[in-house]
Amino acid sequence: MTQAVSVEESKAFNRGIYTTFLSAFLVLFQIGIYFVYIPWNAERLQITESEIGIGLLVFGISNLIGNQTSGRLIVPRIGTKNSIAIGILGVAYCPLFLILSPSYLWFLLVYIPFGFFVGFFAPSAQSQISMIESKTSAILTPLYHAAFSVGSLVGAFSAFFTIKYIDNPPLIFLITGTMLILGSLTIYIFGLSKSFEALEKTLKFKLPKNSILIFGLLMMMNYATMGIILDWSALWLTKDLLIPLYLGGTIIIAFNIGEITARLIASKMIKKTSEKFIGGYLSILAGIVLFFSILTTNFYVIVFGILLFGFGTANFVAIIYRQAIKITDEPIALTVANLVTLGFAGFIFGPALVGYLAEYLGLTFNMYLLCIVWGLNGVALLIMMKRIKQA
Repeated sequence: MTQAVSVEESKAFNRGIYTTFLSAFLVLFQIGIYFVYIPWNAERLQITESEIGIGLLVFGISNLIGNQTSGRLIVPRIGTKNSIAIGILGVAYCPLFLILSPSYLWFLLVYIPFGFFVGFFAPSAQSQISMIESKTSAILTPLYHAAFSVGSLVGAFSAFFTIKYIDNPPLIFLITGTMLILGSLTIYIFGLSKSFEALEKTLKFKLPKNSILIFGLLMMMNYATMGIILDWSALWLTKDLLIPLYLGGTIIIAFNIGEITARLIASKMIKKTSEKFIGGYLSILAGIVLFFSILTTNFYVIVFGILLFGFGTANFVAIIYRQAIKITDEPIALTVANLVTLGFAGFIFGPALVGYLAEYLGLTFNMYLLCIVWGLNGVALLIMMKRIKQA
């Protein structure tokens, strides 16, 4: 913290930081554990992959509505802490209702509030972190994103355990949903008081400025291609590289380990180098390393390449948020909501496009495409940062 804040403000900001990190962990823990149960739920309802894709499309659309509602209407009125608590409350039992859905129609209907409240939560939490960053010298966004990664990783590992030893999915999601309810209450009681927030009224709707729009488009490409690793890597390993099924999740684990490591030390890396290096040059280098590791077709080399790729690209989105907040002349909550909306739009078209390319050009093509897209993202970010510096 800097000398510009009082002792009282410092304590309040610390509470806000810890509770926001907790919220990120809880939401991704819940999502991470549910995603492992998707095949089980699909088999229960006898639905196909394309029907699951429609559910994810519904999730994505309602997600966009949720983050605009939060950033434009709710946060300016009740503050980020209360919005975070509401978002977590809304998410809490959605996975339980998904696995209890008696039909495919109910399955789709539950995805509407699930997507809405995840979208409602995301800009509220990021706005609080960005606001605290703007008032202090702390570099918090990478650590906040690390809480997401840790939550996802712990959720996935927990799901493997519960699937093997506890044959009662409704009980599992009743417990995890209750955990989120308790987490929401904790955040409401101990989170950052509204009195410490500089809330600004949101302007009438208008398109984001070009610079914010470009940052949002870079995030969109990031999220659109993320599914290549999360959704398709296991199939790629087992089908194209003929790796045993039990090793199918290795890439996801290696990627998450690389991400978490980079995000935990991001503050020190930024201070010793620069945001240009962490967000731009590392992304380019990561794409090159992964590209050549795939060329070897050696499983162990590829896993190591994925770990380095996760490390090199982990803070790309965090740097985008920090750069956008520096140049915006609009309320932080609105700028964050616009970025989240543009970024999460990648989740709408990304899975469908990746699936189409996989069917006609092969899974290995998608992996090479991932390297190229993320490398170009790094180049584009460097160009944007140069323009900002010259402006």
